[in-house]
Amino acid sequence: MLNTPVKFILNGEKTEYTGNPSHRLLDVLRSDYSLTGAKCGCKEGECGACSVLIDGKLINSCLVSMGSLSGSSVVTIEGYSKTARFDTLEKAYASVSAVQCGFCIPGMILASECLLSNNPNPTEYEIREGISGNLCRCTGYNAIVKAIGIAADTKNTAPACDCKHNHEAERTPLLSLQEALELRKTTNLIPYAGGTDLMVSESSLEKKFLYIGNIPELKQITEDEKHIRFGAACTFTQVINNKLSPEILKEACRGIAAPAIRNAGTIGGNIANGSAKADSALIFMVTDSKLLIKSADSERIIPIRDFYLGDKKLNINPNELIVEILMPKHGLDNYYYKKVGARNALSIARTSFAGILDIQDGIIKNCAVAFGAVIDTIIRFDHIDKKLIGKNTDEAKALKAEYFAMYDEAVVPRRGRVSVQYRKNVCMNLLKDFLEVNGI
Repeated sequence: MLNTPVKFILNGEKTEYTGNPSHRLLDVLRSDYSLTGAKCGCKEGECGACSVLIDGKLINSCLVSMGSLSGSSVVTIEGYSKTARFDTLEKAYASVSAVQCGFCIPGMILASECLLSNNPNPTEYEIREGISGNLCRCTGYNAIVKAIGIAADTKNTAPACDCKHNHEAERTPLLSLQEALELRKTTNLIPYAGGTDLMVSESSLEKKFLYIGNIPELKQITEDEKHIRFGAACTFTQVINNKLSPEILKEACRGIAAPAIRNAGTIGGNIANGSAKADSALIFMVTDSKLLIKSADSERIIPIRDFYLGDKKLNINPNELIVEILMPKHGLDNYYYKKVGARNALSIARTSFAGILDIQDGIIKNCAVAFGAVIDTIIRFDHIDKKLIGKNTDEAKALKAEYFAMYDEAVVPRRGRVSVQYRKNVCMNLLKDFLEVNGI
């Protein structure tokens, strides 16, 4: 991250930060600006107590580096408390005694604002989803859910917060992709977009980053004749909201953590962190997607399966960036996806599964299966799946036992927080369900 002043808007006021650009926004708000409404609960993006609004989106400030804020508008609970919607929410929360110790409430209020701004008439399920990344150990959530419903009913008297405060920051010119690649060539800066994984480590405060999360060339979702092309810095929320995204990818992204994480985390980062538990990477693997990787002087396109070389070992050079993910446009409608975790929100997969079966005129044109969080890399055995390709349903049924046995032998889970046998049983049960729902 370049050591230049960071100019941004904080609660409606133009602000210039000249400290360490690698420092967390949460720490800077509390220590430099005495804005203590954002609470330090976990520093891992799990509790939501540090939530703020950045350009109108709910974000965990513990996962935001100061260097990424150039040109942004940040609203904390202190700034939001001066709005009409806060008054409505405050009264609604008080009316049902939704506040007890109060530690989580600043973040919960901001999560409520984002929910009501995007969905003025939420159902109870939608309210619970909207605050799913904000933990409360006192109330049991029911009173909070009720309070948000009351605020929604009185929305006509409480206009939504103008989270950008009608100001324009003195925006630092955005890096172009070529400029970022030149920096990759000449410096040791670590590329960084969402930060939802990188900023968890305390050692990140001592490192120097190259922020690429606002490079226009990396933020686009387009299509050509054969592929949907996802810019590597597209957030999970962008993917979910884009009409070009296939439903299998949207479903996986909707299951990633909670709104604040989805607003910040990127698909390129999900791939580049090298984890076999990465939810969107599983979908790119099962769809046989490709990666466009560039340096300042060259570019290459490789199958995503060739990108993973082992545990955290990746097929990328120090001077390169993942620029786009190219997903095939067709044959993705008939899919099966399951993620098994400890809880719905913020859960890291214990095991995950994705399967695609493209049947045309009674013939299986494509069969693809992938398993995540089983070994050090995402599992994809296309030589086994090819046994069913070109067959009709009856022929596939006749081969089912052999196909299943091949996967039973090939899938050998590693040890982890759950037992090897548990992972193996889950994998085989999900594969069985995938075949049975498709009549095989």
